[in-house]
Amino acid sequence: MSDSSQKRDFWRSLDELAAGSEFSRLQEQEFPGGIEAPDDMSRRRFLQIMGASAALATLAGCRWPEEKIMPYAQRPEGTDPGTPRQFATTFEMGPVALPVLATSYDGRPIKIDGNPEVPLSGGATNVFAQASVLGLYNPDRSQNILRRNQFGDSSSGAKATWDDFGTFAVGHFPRLRGGGLAVLTEMTTSPAVWDLMGRIGQQYRGAKLYYHEPVCRINEMQGARLAFGTPARSQLAVDKAEVIVDFDANFLQDHASSLRNSRRFAKGRRPESGHMNRLYVFENTFTITGGMADHRFPTPASHIPAAVWALAAELVLGEGLPLPMGAGVSRSDLQGWRGHSAGGEHIAALAKDLMANRGASLLVAGMRQSPETHALIHLLNQALGNVGQTVSYQPFDMAKLGDIADLTKDLKSGAVDTLLILGGNPAYDAPADLGFGAAMQKAGTRIHVSLNDDATSRLCQWHLPRAHYLEGWGDAMGWDGSYLAVQPLIRPLFGGKTVTEVLSVLVDETPRNAYAVARDSFARISGAGKSAPEGNDRFEKKWRRFIHDGVLQGSAKRGEPLALTGTPLAAPRAPGDLSAQSLELSIHHDQSVFDGRFCDNAWLQEMPDFMTKLTWDNAALLSPATAVELGVGHGDLVDLEFAGRKQAIPVYVLPGQARYSVSVMLGYGKPDSGRVGQGSGFNAYTLRTSGALHGGAGLKLTKTGATYKLATTQDHFAMDTVGAEEIQKRVPGLVRQGDLEEYREHPEFVDHLGIHHPPLESLWKEWDYNGYKWGMSVDLNACNGCNACIIGCQAENNIAVVGKDEVARGREMSWIRLDRYFLGDAEDPECAQQPVACAQCELAPCEEVCPVAATMHSSEGLNTMVYNRCVGTRYCSNNCPYKVRRFNWFNNFEDLTATQRLVLNPDVTVRARGVMEKCTYCVQRIEKARVAARVDGNRKIRDGDITPACAQTCPTDAIVFGDLNDPESRVAKLRKVPRSYDLLAYLNIKPRTSYMARIRNPNPQIAAHTGHPGSEHG
Repeated sequence: MSDSSQKRDFWRSLDELAAGSEFSRLQEQEFPGGIEAPDDMSRRRFLQIMGASAALATLAGCRWPEEKIMPYAQRPEGTDPGTPRQFATTFEMGPVALPVLATSYDGRPIKIDGNPEVPLSGGATNVFAQASVLGLYNPDRSQNILRRNQFGDSSSGAKATWDDFGTFAVGHFPRLRGGGLAVLTEMTTSPAVWDLMGRIGQQYRGAKLYYHEPVCRINEMQGARLAFGTPARSQLAVDKAEVIVDFDANFLQDHASSLRNSRRFAKGRRPESGHMNRLYVFENTFTITGGMADHRFPTPASHIPAAVWALAAELVLGEGLPLPMGAGVSRSDLQGWRGHSAGGEHIAALAKDLMANRGASLLVAGMRQSPETHALIHLLNQALGNVGQTVSYQPFDMAKLGDIADLTKDLKSGAVDTLLILGGNPAYDAPADLGFGAAMQKAGTRIHVSLNDDATSRLCQWHLPRAHYLEGWGDAMGWDGSYLAVQPLIRPLFGGKTVTEVLSVLVDETPRNAYAVARDSFARISGAGKSAPEGNDRFEKKWRRFIHDGVLQGSAKRGEPLALTGTPLAAPRAPGDLSAQSLELSIHHDQSVFDGRFCDNAWLQEMPDFMTKLTWDNAALLSPATAVELGVGHGDLVDLEFAGRKQAIPVYVLPGQARYSVSVMLGYGKPDSGRVGQGSGFNAYTLRTSGALHGGAGLKLTKTGATYKLATTQDHFAMDTVGAEEIQKRVPGLVRQGDLEEYREHPEFVDHLGIHHPPLESLWKEWDYNGYKWGMSVDLNACNGCNACIIGCQAENNIAVVGKDEVARGREMSWIRLDRYFLGDAEDPECAQQPVACAQCELAPCEEVCPVAATMHSSEGLNTMVYNRCVGTRYCSNNCPYKVRRFNWFNNFEDLTATQRLVLNPDVTVRARGVMEKCTYCVQRIEKARVAARVDGNRKIRDGDITPACAQTCPTDAIVFGDLNDPESRVAKLRKVPRSYDLLAYLNIKPRTSYMARIRNPNPQIAAHTGHPGSEHG
């Protein structure tokens, strides 16, 4: 058992660490704020953010064949009204396609889950896919074709029809076959789109194709080209890796196969198997991967390439690792990098660990890193024998496209007559130094196909509403090469068309609809011909199977080893010294709004960030020491000056942030956002230039003297009493953790953490559970804090969004709270996370104090809520030790129209003002399983028949639900694992949700040097 000589305490925020006044205020007020109305900002803005607008626009068809969806007047054979059905489709975000299942109630999609038929998903999803269904009903989606004057203006424009555009297209595009056409597209994996784009290049002489994706993986592709002579997609076999080194990759969240990576990584973190993988992370700001690391090294982003070269030098020169054939570097190239400060003091121990696990290690670089850094990572994986074991490659042909800088140059030269923009919003998110918005107006004709009438559309003569992916046919290609289906679940609400339908106008004599284009593409991919054969039963059967499964079975490709080409790799510039006078700017995409495309998605805006717990805003992230040196604090408004550009933004002081590195997130401050995103955050794109897409050194930060209110949930609903001593008595019992060596020697160590108590005895006779006894287990060693459970629960259970002002008052409604704790020094802490929801206590304190029996105990152990009894005393929340009950201060759904209610789950009651609510273990799913079991011969509910929404969407299988009375159920077996413990067990409330302690696997050499603590016995 490890014995730390110095006790280290858990803390949730810097304010708690300092026992600040704000933390004390939140602790002392159970219900912050009272019932006063919100500030002057209109609540109507937030009463309309959960669905579509009242009026549905019905647009006339263009010159495309009209595709009718059968009305529900006559029920289709084999369907039952009110019974949900699931359809396989694909959610695409840039160059990443995610196979999903969309749940539809009587023709309206309400929920997105992962497709278990496809290994890339494995039945899990991320927050963006979960929340994408809300975008279908966005009240600010474009509802009309708009035609503006020939110069383009910012006015609303005149409404037009698809017939109008068809007439224009017939007269306009033929004259461009001699030249002058430019097409700018966002990145896509769709073979159908790329086939049509290729035909444009064939039919329009001199036509040029360009791409723009604000968050792009192009550096990865170029790095593979440098190393292997061809672009390739890296296929990570994380489950086979004993040692993983992540260089700014955040491979558990940002990698194209992050769901698969998370699942495989979690399998390697099961200490009961006798061994665990070990994770090292180099990053400048905390990510979920950094939070899971056994060793995390806060490193300025501009120093990470040097850290990779320092590791390479230590492996080759210090450990004698032979360079492989075709290596683009030599021993002499590495000589100057050995011992470089960017690698840190533990680089030698890391190198030894990699050498001890040759063939079972894995190095990964992030998409912000340079092609040369990626190429060196490929070289090191090859040298360590990892290729073919923990990593393999899928080479592919990458389309030859210009980038947005090339397009801007051509626009300014007058070479573009007509500019067709397919998706995206480059007028908002193009590099600031390009002046793209002004340059695009030099094109005589500008057409934008987009979900929203945004800043780019307002500079075009034609704005064409794009169909949501749940409204149209299409296809996509997964990261593993699998061919994926896209199918509609509902007729386009606002008459939108898909990108393939618009492109078909340009290249087909008779434009095809999206269905025909998708079938033709499937025929080519499946080998049935250049187009879909008519009357071919074999083809139809194969097509229907493809649509049913969502994937062409057997289409996924196996990765392969690739030979290094020997292309010389240029070493990075030695990073300069950073200081308070010369900071580093580090630009990241946001984990809530991504690059800005989800700025109008209320679920994501109100989802607390994993690390900062910020909602509705972005901020400049600084380390505590940097903030002290600069004389700024949390919420101070500062000016950031970089490369001659300036942007105001508030400060957020984040533990674990690399010193002198300032991180800002993209996607906020959109001038063209809808009513949801209005006024949210600050526009970091103003600091982004084509030569510094991800930032760099030379940032100057100046305090303005003003402050800005940030809505963060980090100290809301804390389970601690006021007072540092009591906090530290309780916290070790909340988040219990140790290291692998300790767990092997003393597997019962978990029982000695926290507050010791005598044998627990009840004061009265307890319930007898002779039937089902529902329970849940949460593995903290698998949970990485990705927030998928939070959005999955929100979509399933009709949880209201309340807006920034209400969140700042501590009135957020999420049923799951993802607590984040730090351990250790504020400059370089460890991190632990813990999802907390209603634990369905057998001796529930809430039930004892409710004067109207609105919260009751069921015969199966559920703590149920009878909403129409609740009178809003809030005694139950006051008596809940977990602080997981949420009170409806307002009638958040009162003004929703029938159309806006389309996103709501009909199986779950919509709560009204004055009602308390909380997690129910998705009781609606329990009842569905009960009915299904009764219909199926009145059998018992089997283990696995019920999966709550949080467990269903979890990519790491951290949440397990089942019957505790069934000794063979997974949840009953997990309860018997030594790591299992109950939260606040000493209160004798007997929660049904148990937790499994976090186990770390530190490198003994580094742990001995840093005094890495094990767990302490209380």
